[in-house]
Amino acid sequence: MAHVVSNKEQVLNLINRYIIAAVLVCDMETNRVLFANDFAQREMGVEEGQHCCEDVYSFSARCSCHSNEQLKENPNHVLCSEWYNSKLDRWYERQIQAVPWIDGRLARLEIHFDISHLMHSDENIFHQRAYSRLILESIGDAVIVTDNSGIIRMINPQAQKLTGWSGQTGVGRPLSEVFQIINTLTREAVPSPVEKVLQSGRTIGLANHTSLISRTGREYQIADSAAPVKDQEGNIHGVILVFRDVSEDYRQQEALRRSEERFRTLVETSINAIALHEIITDEEGNPVDYRFLSVNQAFEKLTGLSREDLVGKRVLEVLPDTEPYWIERYGQVALTGEPQEFEDFSQEFNKYFLVRAYSPGRGLFVVVFDDVTERKMMEMRLREQVYRDSLTGLHNRRYLEHQVPAYARPENLPLSVIVADINGLKIINDSMGHQMGDEVIRHVAEVFQQIAREKDLAVRWGGDEFILFLPHTTAVQAQAFCQKIYNLTIAENRTGLRPTVALGYATKTSMDEDITEILRQAETSMYQHKISSEESRRSALLLSLQQALAEKSHETEEHARNLQNLAVALGRRIGLADRELVTVSLAALLHDIGKLAIPETILDKPGPLTAEEWEVMKGHSEIGYRIVASSPDLIDVAESVLYHHERWDGKGYPIGIAGCDIPITARILALVDAFDAMTTDRAYRDALSRQEAVAEIEAGAGSQFDPDLAREFLTMLNSIE
Repeated sequence: MAHVVSNKEQVLNLINRYIIAAVLVCDMETNRVLFANDFAQREMGVEEGQHCCEDVYSFSARCSCHSNEQLKENPNHVLCSEWYNSKLDRWYERQIQAVPWIDGRLARLEIHFDISHLMHSDENIFHQRAYSRLILESIGDAVIVTDNSGIIRMINPQAQKLTGWSGQTGVGRPLSEVFQIINTLTREAVPSPVEKVLQSGRTIGLANHTSLISRTGREYQIADSAAPVKDQEGNIHGVILVFRDVSEDYRQQEALRRSEERFRTLVETSINAIALHEIITDEEGNPVDYRFLSVNQAFEKLTGLSREDLVGKRVLEVLPDTEPYWIERYGQVALTGEPQEFEDFSQEFNKYFLVRAYSPGRGLFVVVFDDVTERKMMEMRLREQVYRDSLTGLHNRRYLEHQVPAYARPENLPLSVIVADINGLKIINDSMGHQMGDEVIRHVAEVFQQIAREKDLAVRWGGDEFILFLPHTTAVQAQAFCQKIYNLTIAENRTGLRPTVALGYATKTSMDEDITEILRQAETSMYQHKISSEESRRSALLLSLQQALAEKSHETEEHARNLQNLAVALGRRIGLADRELVTVSLAALLHDIGKLAIPETILDKPGPLTAEEWEVMKGHSEIGYRIVASSPDLIDVAESVLYHHERWDGKGYPIGIAGCDIPITARILALVDAFDAMTTDRAYRDALSRQEAVAEIEAGAGSQFDPDLAREFLTMLNSIE
């Protein structure tokens, strides 16, 4: 018995070695190769354990694994087919069936016979049929071939994809089971086109609204045709059905149809001018023109042209002056489908339009015109108001900020800037009313308008400030402009007043100079002029008060000058603004002005003051505040005078405020006043040494003095030793 078994094994080994056919066994669950004979391994490169689709077939749609379900349903059925291996350039006849495997699993037995030698036989019908099958499987359209009873004999990969019947699972089934079609609109079943072909013997096509329901439930819009397969005698042997997925085209056509319906309604009812156009492109697809397809009555009224004059005509025929820019813009809408909205001024109609353009379908675009001329003109007036000062008619600060970069360009050098400030405007407003003050402002503005050249820019910078930009103007010429402005402003105006202005200027001669710094220099120059000008109310008051104080106390004038130098130096060191520097400078000169009301017996007393005398002396801060505040122009200086004896810890006088609640200018005065007083001989004591005074400042930092200011002040003193 053992000898018989051995003989069988030898026979099987001989067959496995010499059979000219590939024999494969594949697991129908995992699709892994369980067995491959020598021929399969040698000729086709199959390896046991690999996936059946790997390297065996030219693409997976031809693999036998697609027939697994059909084999499971009918395990006794043998499926035959032919296929072409593009990798090996060989033709094979394939026979597959289901067989039980050693471990009880169901396996797929495949036998592949090489039939490539039959390709050279023109009379071999078998090869011709295989070659025809290859062609049908390779074309892009879906193809189903049936016999004359409507049973599917062949279904190519594209048809498998659309129907959902993968591989050869649809072969052998009635067409109506695999190819289920309905009317897209009514959802009713559509008769099989194969039946119609078999009955009529003619080629037929499906209606426009035909949907294919895939085995997976997915719906495709399709277009197809079915033709009879006839022999030379005209006998019908079957039908070939060719179809393709046109879902996207169908959706676009339906969207266009619905859009056209909506458009027609819109055209008849809209009060806006509306037109439908077709874009015209050149050979490279670039828009070069467009054609009118439809317009509404509002469009006719807008253009003055009738539909007969427009529809079917190209825009360059009707409006030959149309700029290419608009054709390109509309072309972008029509070709990309992206809507656009923009405003356009029509020279022909002398109107502004809000234009909305959208595409109802590729190559088409709709334009909706809305007359916005009235709104646009209002916006322009408002925009002009935004950049104009309503009182004087000059441009305002916002406009200047937009124009500064343009004036700072090299072609405008040298560029001079004049800054002007009206003196005593607050006094005029308070004493004679704001209407009179406005007249003064208008008078000064008229002066600036009068002297400004064509390319100069006169601006009302603030309430009482003006700026004049002078391109191609040297510093010498700018000074002459200042003198001219001054002379014209002091001329009596409509109010009967002769207002004066403080003027300052600066000149930009190089691109390395920052225009912002030039403006700052001009403003600083103006403030210096404002302080020193004899006509300035501040200067006049300052002079009179200083003279009175000098007569009262000889040491006070020198003390004030020392304070002014120290205070301004410290203010610059910590980065005070120019306005604050002016304030601290004036406050230093006037800080003791209240001593005008203090008896000389107290001021000149050689010894310490009594408690009563000290209360009288402390009153000089409030007295000084009232004197200085009598001029509204000096109110900021008056506050510094009031608080210059306040302490950082809140134990000062006259209010007892503390820390940063004390104005910065008053904190500076308190510090430099104490230092100068300590280093100056007094009637009641001798001066301290510089080192002793520095020690006192250090000791009082954080209690009597602002600690940060004290540190900066001492550092400044060390730097000037």
